[in-house]
Parts: sequence; structure tokens; C-alpha cells
Amino acid sequence: MRRRASSEADRATAAREAIAYHEAGHAVVSMKLGYRCLYVTIIPDGDRLGHVCCEDPLIGGHDDKIEHALKVLIAASFAEGRHVGGSQLWGDADDRVKAKNLALLATDRDTERAEALINEMGGEARKLVEQHWPDIKALAQRLLVKGRVNFLETLRVPGSAASHGRPLRGLL
Repeated sequence: MRRRASSEADRATAAREAIAYHEAGHAVVSMKLGYRCLYVTIIPDGDRLGHVCCEDPLIGGHDDKIEHALKVLIAASFAEGRHVGGSQLWGDADDRVKAKNLALLATDRDTERAEALINEMGGEARKLVEQHWPDIKALAQRLLVKGRVNFLETLRVPGSAASHGRPLRGLL
């Protein structure tokens, strides 16, 4: 009986860690692309197990809106996968649906071009996760201790670019 309880506790811990790395991936890549984050949390809220509240890449006067949004969405799965040792691209069905819809929007619903865009942004997101892994790991570890990391703490991620001045939204 004790062994079963221990394995259930281990699974719960592993799931919480996966969520922390996933959300840290969203947040760090958002900040590295120049977006401000208000907070990051792994405290469950309704049907969400965690989320970030960052400036929305789809709002603003720059040309890389959809590409940035795709990188942020995809990077979270790569960060989660790197931590848990998985090779699947999508750990979060909501992120997958958002990414596919954005890619279809960007390609006038051409499914082949949309898939190519996702693959291209996936390659760039993977590079961002690898390049900024120490920051993702540090933020995930902080989330595991605190549950929520607020704006001033997230601004301390080294190398964060200046803000593009977009509204903050908790979409991820």
C-alpha cells in the first residue's frame, strides 16, 4: 500500500514539474522575443493547470506576429519534452489547436503550407529553448517552489529584449 501511494505521489510530482517547464517555456521565449510578462503560474485555475500572462504577439505594429505566436506556443512543448525526456511535439492540446489555427490563417487555409510553417517555427522554437534552457530551468524551479512568479521576478530573466508595447493577455 505504501508503494502505491509513493508512486501516485511521484506521478503527481512529475506532472507538476512538466507543467512548470511548459509554462516556463512559454514565458522565457515570450520574453526573449521582446514581450513583457505580468506573471507565470502553475496554480490550477478552472480547467487550466498553469498559464502565463504576457503581451500578446498578435497585437502590435510588427511583421512577425504569427511567427512569434507560433514560436511561443511550440516552445512550451519542447521545454516540457526536454525536461521529461519525451519526443512528442505537442504536450498541450490547446496549444496545438491554437498553433494549427494560426498557421492556417497565415497560409489562407493551405494545409500543406500551414504544416510547413509549423515545422519551420518548430525548428526555431527548438533552437530558442536550447539557447535559453538555463533560464527556462531556473524559472521552472522557481515556479515549483512558489507556484506563481510575478512580473518583477520574470523581468529578471537575463537577456530579455525591450517590450514591443502590446497589451498583456493570459492566452497561453
